[in-house]
Formats: sequence, C-alpha cells, structure tokens
Amino acid sequence: MNAAPPGLAGISPRAVLTEQVRVVYSMLGQSAWMTLVLSGFVAFVLRGNGPVVWAWLAIQAALKLGEQAELRWFYDPAMVAARPERMLRRLYITQSLHAAGWASILLVAGRNVDVPQFTFVVMALGGVLSGGVTTYGALPRVHAVYIATFITVNLFTFAYLLIVIPDKPAFYYMPLLSVLYCVGTYMNTRVSGETYYRHIALGFANAELARSLAEQVDRAEQARHEAEAANAAKSTFLASASHDLRQPVHAAGLFLALLGDTRLTPEQRDMLANARRAMGASSEMLDALLDFSRAEAGVIVPQVRTFAIDDLLNEIERELGFQADDKRIAYRLRESGAWVASDPALVRLILLNLVTNAIRYTPRGGLLVGSRRRGGQLVIEVWDSGIGIAPGSHEAIFADFTQIANPERDRHKGLGLGLAIARRIARLIGSDVTLASRLGRGSVFRFSLPLAPAQLGPIAAGPVAAAQVAAAPVAADRASGHLLVLDDDPAIRQGVGALLAGAGYSVAVAETIEEAMDRARERAPDLLICDFRLRQERNGLEAVQRLRERHGDDFPAIMITGDTHPDRIAVAEREDLTILYKPVEPQRILFTIAQVLVDRLPHGGTAPTNIQDTGTF
Repeated sequence: MNAAPPGLAGISPRAVLTEQVRVVYSMLGQSAWMTLVLSGFVAFVLRGNGPVVWAWLAIQAALKLGEQAELRWFYDPAMVAARPERMLRRLYITQSLHAAGWASILLVAGRNVDVPQFTFVVMALGGVLSGGVTTYGALPRVHAVYIATFITVNLFTFAYLLIVIPDKPAFYYMPLLSVLYCVGTYMNTRVSGETYYRHIALGFANAELARSLAEQVDRAEQARHEAEAANAAKSTFLASASHDLRQPVHAAGLFLALLGDTRLTPEQRDMLANARRAMGASSEMLDALLDFSRAEAGVIVPQVRTFAIDDLLNEIERELGFQADDKRIAYRLRESGAWVASDPALVRLILLNLVTNAIRYTPRGGLLVGSRRRGGQLVIEVWDSGIGIAPGSHEAIFADFTQIANPERDRHKGLGLGLAIARRIARLIGSDVTLASRLGRGSVFRFSLPLAPAQLGPIAAGPVAAAQVAAAPVAADRASGHLLVLDDDPAIRQGVGALLAGAGYSVAVAETIEEAMDRARERAPDLLICDFRLRQERNGLEAVQRLRERHGDDFPAIMITGDTHPDRIAVAEREDLTILYKPVEPQRILFTIAQVLVDRLPHGGTAPTNIQDTGTF
C-alpha cells in the first residue's frame, strides 16, 4: 500500500507509514486483553485435552503480556516517527508469532475433541481472523504476514490431521476452510487499508493546506503591515513635501500682496498678475494634497445640518463660474428649492471637486449642475459635454493620483486627487459618487443626500453660511491690537509682520518658543499667530499651551501651518484654536484675525477697512 490513491500522489509514503504503524499499535493496545480472555475461554472449553491445552494458554498469555510490555516500555511515538520501517519489521515478527499461536489451536484440539468442541474452536478462530480486519486495517502488509503465518500453520495442521484421523474428513478439512477464510478476510483488509491510507493522506493534505493557508495569512498580514507602512510613509512624504513647498509659496504670496500695494507700472502689474496666477495654481495643487491628507487622517467628522441646496449651488457657481467663462463654455444651474440634511461644508467640498473636474475636461459646450428628488433622497448631478470616459476607466478615475486624460502631466489639470477626495468625502457622509459617461460625449457625476422638510427652518449657520458672511466686507477705521507672530522661517516672519503692521496692528515676532515667551512678558499679546512645525522638533501647540497657562484658557491663537501629516492634523484640530493651511491669501489672514479679535478687544475692535475673505479651505 505504498502507492498513493489518485489525487494524493504528493503525500510522503514514509509519513503515511508512520501514521499507519501508530494506528496498528493503538489497535493492538485495545484488543490484546480481549483476545487473552478469549484464549482463556477456549482453553477452558478444551480443558479435557490435557496439559497441552494449558501449555497453549501459557504461550498465548506470554505473547499478550509481552505485547503489553512492548507497548508500555518499548514503544514510543517518537521512535515510530524516526524509524517507521524498523517498527514495521517489529510488527511483522510479533504478529506472526500471535498468528502461529492462534493457528496452532486446531493442531492442539483437532485429534481428541468432539464435534461441538471443534465447532466452538473454529468459531473462535473465525472471530480472531475477522478481528484482524479491524486491528490491521490501517496496515494490510502486517495482516498479510499474519495471514501467511496462519495459513502455513493451517496447512501443516491439515497434513497432520489427515494422517492421524483419516476417517474424520470434517476435522481435517477444517484447516483448509480456515485458509479460504483467511484469504477472504485479507481481501477485506485491503479494502479497509485503502480507506485508511486515503484518510491518513487526506489528513496530511489538510494539514499541508492549513499550513499553506496559515503562511498565506501570514504573508497577507505582512503585506497589510507593509501596505500600512507604505501608506504612512506616503502620508509622511506628502506632509513633508507639502510643508516644504507651502512655506515658500506662502511667503511669496505675502510679498506679492505687499508688492501690490506699491507703485507699479502697467507692465509690472501685468507681471504681478501672472505671478499671482502661477501661485494660485500651486496653491490649488497643495490644497488638493491637504484635502487628501485630511481624508486619510480621519479627522473629518460630519456636522449634519439642514440647509437649502440651491444656496450652496449658487455659491459654487459664483466661485467657479469665472473658470467656465474663461474657457468660453456655458455654466448652467437648475434650482430645485429642496432642503437637505447633511454637512454643508463637506457637500461643498464634493461639489467643488466635481464642478472643477467638469470645467477642466470640457473643451466646448458646457456643464449643468442641478438636483432632483428620488423618494426621500435628493440626487445632485453635475453634467458636462466634455471628453467623456471609456467604460473600462469608470472606476480607475476615482483612484488616487489618477488622470486618464493627462499623460503629459499638465499642472493646470491638477494632481488627479479631486475625484478620489469627492468619493471619500461622499462615503463619509453616507453617500457615494457614481458616474455615467460616454467617450467623446460627456459625463454625469451623481451623489445623493437625504431630503429634509422645509419647515425645519432656514439654513443653519455653518461653513456655508459662514462663507457667505465672510464675503461681506468688515469695515472699521483702523485695526487695533497687539499680535505675537511665532515662525521659524525668517521670510514668513518678515512677510506676516509687514502685512500686519501695514494693516495697523502692533506686531512682535519670534523665532523660538522661548523668544515668544520673552516678547509676551514685555507686552501681553492679544493674539498668537504661530506655525505648527518649529525647530528642534517642537511645535506651536506648546507655545499656545504656555501662553494659555499665563493668560487664561480662552487666550486666542491662530495656527498657520503647511504641515499636512494626518497625525499632526488630528492633534492640531483637537485644540481650541483656529487653523489655516499654507499658502493663505493675505486678505484671508487679516479677515481671520479680525474674526478672532472681534469679541476680545475693547469696544469691538475689528479688522482694517474693506477686508474680505477671498480664500477658502
């Protein structure tokens, strides 16, 4: 039985033999005492045949007790695993002795017993031979040796009885019948052996499969950890790259703003306008990276409110309509009068990305933004007559940094993050962005929001309303207040300081936290403006905490940072302070300062004249 059944050829025969030997020894340990009892019963029935019967019983007892001694003191599963062939040879020897012992009973009893006794003996032998199918079923080779020994003794018994009792054919033919019975039982053992082999081999196959699955799980877990590490490294890289790029862009914006307040020739103003447009393109790409990092950071928590969707759609048109005008494509808006329950700031971010994408990839024709009711949902749709998207790329365009129609990596077409951000934000608010498109015919992007009854009231004051409020000028004669600026970049310190001083504020600047605390001791500031990342691996939060320990927990602070690492974003946004992300337009800095100070300075001191919030995030 060394040949593996079909489908199990890869299993090691030696490994299977080891298990077969173990099974046989296990069966011998269970059957030994019963066969010894049966031997005693047979000897009792044949007790009238004299001492030879008791001698036979003594031999049987010695064999069985020796078998038990072997199992107790001379058998070890480790020995079987190490040398299964040697243990198999031991079984050949011991089981042939047991077979000779049982087969000799016909020789012992055949001459002097009567018919009932002889019949009983034959029945006992039949039981022993039948039990061999079970005992040796796992290893038919051992049973073959057992049967061969049994047959040999029976043939000798047949010859002996034929000589000593030639007139009793019923007796001397009985060993021949037992030979036939031996052949039959061995055939059964072969069938049982094949079943055992398959069972054992399947056990090994299952163990190998389980081991393989465990290895695959380990590899998958390792791959997951590597992917998480790569993702963290990517976020770290994006944050570092974003921070390092935002610093000079932010400083350049400050100096461009200051330059715009000086006397310039028309040609110089044209160059200044071009420089501002170039900086605006850079800012747009950096903002996309920031939105991506914020989505990955898990710091965005939806604030569900009731608001009119048309107000938001009109605001998007006012903000992005000029881009469509520049491309000479139509921008149409279809109002629905519907109210929805969602986070207006996040819905606005989704629409900004979808509408910007539609304008960017529509060379002619136009786009339509509208909404329609579907049951309890309002489906918002952005249609365009642009280049369209091939069916095989419908899901690919939602992947990070993917741009199907920008192989040349034109910077005016962004980074390929807009649709990825839109889908992530949509799923964050319980929706999803879907696409229907025909190549060369245009596309439509959809996402749905839950409808809210109009009687719930006017739009809640939130990011959308705040943006509308920010659009109105905040007037005052002159700014007032003493501001402390903390930044380790000298260009930004100079630029922010000049901007604030030009707006009428009293300004103190510091490069380190210790220097900032010294400036605060010289004159208590009304507001701290600081960067997040400072030198020597310190950050602006430490300065905020130290100033609040001195001036109270309500001491206001504005953090202007270019650091977009998810972990640091999460830490910063848990603090009670205002966060702006570089690059920030100078007018937005002034407007934010005015908003923070309006409730703190005496007599409602506010921002300088005609400051407007022209930046968004």
